[in-house]
Amino acid sequence: SSDVCSSDLLTGGGTVDKVKGTPKYSFGGVVYPGCSPNAAGGGNWNVIDHTTGLHFQGKNITVDSCSGTNTSSPKVTLNIIDFHGTGTIVGVSGNSTPSTKVEFVGRAIDKLESGGGNDKLYIKVTPEGGGSTLLQIGNTADDPAAITTGNLQIHQTSCNK
Repeated sequence: SSDVCSSDLLTGGGTVDKVKGTPKYSFGGVVYPGCSPNAAGGGNWNVIDHTTGLHFQGKNITVDSCSGTNTSSPKVTLNIIDFHGTGTIVGVSGNSTPSTKVEFVGRAIDKLESGGGNDKLYIKVTPEGGGSTLLQIGNTADDPAAITTGNLQIHQTSCNK
């Protein structure tokens, strides 16, 4: 429920599909900074798709649900956060795509420390109002991608002080 989620904070950063050299995706962001749905518009989430040269910046983030199991790294009572929001996508590194308004859904799963190879991320970005997918990490929310490097971390303890 949203009241359970309101005291949870997600921070993360890293890469997905990194073999050698440049990864397919780099990501970083925060959901509910300051342990509040109202701080900084709910947070921000950035993804760079190095294959297509697109930079997604998610803003106005809302957490839809929190679920999962207890983990001890750090100690939390849940390890899955589902969220959505709006933002922009723009071409970088030679891609001339103009800044486009988008909407997105995401799921972060904080499985173990460290996160690389363990934590999982799903992000799907579509044009505002619908249309074909512009950027996607993972197949579905139920089949997210394992991150290669970095960490996804859900924090509860710092929020309850």
